[in-house]
Amino acid sequence: MDETHVVTATSYEKKLSDAPASVSVITAEQLEMMPYNNLSDALINTVGVNIADIGQGRKGIEIRGMDTSQTLILIDGRRTSRASDLMGHANVELQNIPVSNIERIEVIKGPMSALYGSDALGGVVNVITKPITNEWQSLVTMHGGSGVSDGGNRFNGELQTSGALVQDKLFMKLAAGSYYRGLVENRYDPNETDISGNRNKYIDAQIKSIITEQQELDFMLRVAQQQTWYDYLITSGNGAGEETRSTTDYDTLDYSITHSGYWNHFDTQFRVYGSSVEQTNNKTVGDANTSNKVDENIIDGQGQFNWGPHQLTLGGQWRHQNLKSADLTSGEGSMSQGALFAQGDFEITESVSFLAGARLDEHSEFGSNFSPRAYVVYTPTDGWTLKGGYGEGYKAPTIKQLSPKYLSMGSGRPFDIIGNEDLKPEKNKSYEVSAEYNASRWSTGLTLFQNNIENLIVTQCVEGCQGRPMPGKTIYQYMNVEEADIKGLEWQGHLDITRSVYIDVNMTLLDAKDGQTGEEIENKPESQAYAALNWQALEALTTQVSVRHVGKQTYESSTLPDYQVYNLVAKYSQGDFLGSIGVNNLFDTYLQDRSELFTYAIQPREIYFKAEYRF
Repeated sequence: MDETHVVTATSYEKKLSDAPASVSVITAEQLEMMPYNNLSDALINTVGVNIADIGQGRKGIEIRGMDTSQTLILIDGRRTSRASDLMGHANVELQNIPVSNIERIEVIKGPMSALYGSDALGGVVNVITKPITNEWQSLVTMHGGSGVSDGGNRFNGELQTSGALVQDKLFMKLAAGSYYRGLVENRYDPNETDISGNRNKYIDAQIKSIITEQQELDFMLRVAQQQTWYDYLITSGNGAGEETRSTTDYDTLDYSITHSGYWNHFDTQFRVYGSSVEQTNNKTVGDANTSNKVDENIIDGQGQFNWGPHQLTLGGQWRHQNLKSADLTSGEGSMSQGALFAQGDFEITESVSFLAGARLDEHSEFGSNFSPRAYVVYTPTDGWTLKGGYGEGYKAPTIKQLSPKYLSMGSGRPFDIIGNEDLKPEKNKSYEVSAEYNASRWSTGLTLFQNNIENLIVTQCVEGCQGRPMPGKTIYQYMNVEEADIKGLEWQGHLDITRSVYIDVNMTLLDAKDGQTGEEIENKPESQAYAALNWQALEALTTQVSVRHVGKQTYESSTLPDYQVYNLVAKYSQGDFLGSIGVNNLFDTYLQDRSELFTYAIQPREIYFKAEYRF
């Protein structure tokens, strides 16, 4: 079987074992076994990744103990919108990505700012979509689930078609989808919501033009609408003691124009792309949350020089973000950032390769920042691969965090938040070393890593901190934590027990502490593990039983207990039809049964299905 190739670690294709980074790959075949709701669901069993709660049951992606805002999401190498950084409890960058259009997902663990700039502080997730071919292909996908209790029924439908308008010259892909999931109530308080309701609709259009044998031009346009809703009991202010439903709408527009050139020993790419996200809110009782509109536009380009086994990449990028929000007393704010980067990938010997790269960012508020990266890959034998490297990550504060004119009144929370013009950018200096061994029937890999974070941005109480928090009296402000130390271990393995039975396992151990006080950082599980036993019962039928373990973590100086989630699934694939059925959270683990200190919930037990037909 041919080895998997990846692109995200270098921006060009390399074998997974030779990639100068810690890379996990989620294939289309693996996604077919999952109860997929959004991108976070696809990564839930990935070593080194934690799917964290960001409020009202919505999830974000944390890599190696870093926060969700420190993970950069790409689609085919393009940055997705950072609007979620400016909108509370939002994850718009994880929505509207049809699973049926995914070729694979590449997860780079560790800072990648040398290549991708700001926001790649913890790592990068790159969704690689399926290519368009001459042959017209269409598919219809339906998947959904029924909660055994507590509501949360869901249904998703997707329709996609692609092919050549002009043979070998002009190609088109069209996709549309609709997704619905009902609200899940808290089992002990029906006035409160565990997981918010969600409704998504999108239309996606792509055009590829082969101008000459050496030049391609690609166009992409995506329009989407997302709505979320949740219920809660108002505890203070207007309507105190009453139940209200908060409904938030997100209208998004994404566009991209890309020119690719394939010259003699020299490839080029030039892109203009961006997004617009508008957020509005209404409530049945009480004041609505502030509306926000975020516009982002990006221009980037790069050239890759190839001579023999060596690669040299040179490029640049310009980004501009504009925010309109009543939370800013001026009503509007903006930031821009330019960058130049260079990367060399050299084959020193047949068994040793060395990568070195650096990026110089020029931020409109913070001036210059330099992000280096160096990595060595050594393959002493066909089975062994040894890797190690150093990299730095960089993330500037958002417009709201930095603005002294930012004031967010407590709407659904018992405190207000203000900005801080003295904030400094977050930085991560990271080291890692790994060893991998691949045999014909089994493989294993071990990675050790260390993240040294400077100026981590948190919220701290600065006024009215004594007694019960109250809107208008209790004020939190964005502040820098001078140091944070996060170190850990990742292990993964695969074993073919027989020709039809195999097992996949992984484990992550994490030690995340405040570098000054030595106290543990909240909501960072000290251990995670995953094990899946797969049986290919027939050529067309594969079954899987799996368990996911989440270890102890701290919250407000208390310890939250560990928990486990078990899943069952069977997949049938024959000709143009693919179907799967399974049970998610088989034993109906409910976190508040384990501790009342859990402030979030996981998906209750549900029976789910998926069906896909190609024609």
